[in-house]
Amino acid sequence: MNPNPDPTRAQLFLDDTGIEDARFVSRQWHPPIKFPDPVLKAEHPWERWCPVAYGTVLHWRGKFRAWYCGWTRDERPRACYAESVDGITWEKPPLEICEFAGSRRNNIILNPAGERRIIDDLAVIDDPEDESWPLKMLYWEGEKHDPKDKSWGIWLARSKDGIHWDRSPGLVLPHWGDRFNGVSVKVDGRYVVYGRKLGSWVDHGRCVWRTESRDLRRWSGDRLVLHRDAEDPLNMEYYSASVFPYESVTLGGLERMYLSPDWLDTELIWSHDGGRSWKRAGHRPAFLSPSNGPRHWDDTWVNLPTNPPIRHRGRLWFYYSGRSGAHGACYPLNHGGIGLAILRIDGFASLRAGEREGWVLTRPMNWPDAGLHVNVDPRRNTRSHPGYHHTGELRVEVRDSSNRPIPGFTWNDCHAMTRNTEDHPDGCAAVTWKTKSLRRLAGRRIRLAFRMRDAHLYSFRARERTDG
Repeated sequence: MNPNPDPTRAQLFLDDTGIEDARFVSRQWHPPIKFPDPVLKAEHPWERWCPVAYGTVLHWRGKFRAWYCGWTRDERPRACYAESVDGITWEKPPLEICEFAGSRRNNIILNPAGERRIIDDLAVIDDPEDESWPLKMLYWEGEKHDPKDKSWGIWLARSKDGIHWDRSPGLVLPHWGDRFNGVSVKVDGRYVVYGRKLGSWVDHGRCVWRTESRDLRRWSGDRLVLHRDAEDPLNMEYYSASVFPYESVTLGGLERMYLSPDWLDTELIWSHDGGRSWKRAGHRPAFLSPSNGPRHWDDTWVNLPTNPPIRHRGRLWFYYSGRSGAHGACYPLNHGGIGLAILRIDGFASLRAGEREGWVLTRPMNWPDAGLHVNVDPRRNTRSHPGYHHTGELRVEVRDSSNRPIPGFTWNDCHAMTRNTEDHPDGCAAVTWKTKSLRRLAGRRIRLAFRMRDAHLYSFRARERTDG
């Protein structure tokens, strides 16, 4: 929960920040479920190794749209475009924009601007306030990380349609490294980049810096925000971090690179101050891991693109980059594609009670003119059949700021919630009491006390136009 919660946005239980007290509950982390095959595969000579989600996937103007890097054995990496109606079946339209091997019938949108240069990373920003150029792209282009060479770093382009790009803004972050992530929307009116500054490896190894800008040209506030600590294995460095606002919190996918053996997974991290300081789970589980088993397409390297998950068909859709090889892997072992993993809405972590009844008490918050909705699964095992023995339940008691139960809103007054809310709008359902509506408490400072058995509680929120 957020330390100063806005209950109209989902309050997640990633940490104990907004919890006053709890008994007989434990936090459980939930990775998304992977779709078995990549949804974007290598099909053409200009992406012979694999399409790489060092890029962005958005649902923009009625379609899923992907901007990604095409890697190949014989040619330089470049920026490519694909689109989809359903998010599963993708098309790579012949755009007739950039030349490859004497032809323009390809889906390349940007070629490197020199014979020995590469485009190795990109981030598309949805900027609807700018009607002339509603999409911006930050991309890394250069030849090598030579401090004397001023022509490499992060460049800026802009577009009206996501396909044709104006590169005239030019180089905006010189000498920033080739693995960066630009947040795909503005944060508090600013554009934000997470990446590597020149020379930052000396003291910390690979690590993550943050910088911000109001106009994408002048950047300031550079600060080191993520670097390995004593809880990390000695062979681990932080390759990068993709960051996105989500409801009441800022979430991130921290790319953890293990140097021996060379592979990479992604850890969920979160921030309550817009991505300036970060929190991590105590035992630091992976959110997205390379697939187990012999020689799978994503068994070595997995990372998230720059965008937040896309809400589609009542779930969170995470596109991700997967590879079967890492640094120095010879052709064709560095094979891979762009995959899809799916999570219930707000399903990153839950507070779980078992057979013994547990309860959770929030800190006081100002309640709006709205009802209470919760995201709950009253099953002991969340992977069991949807109709199999809903043995659990959840009830909510409303208390005043002094922690006294408010008449009409006690646990005994509350109707037990005994059904999984996953398929409800926004993954949550209304809490109701026998005779009173929570909207009667609009403007008051209240606490919520959740009592549950054999249940997982993912989040709660205030929703208007309900009598709950």
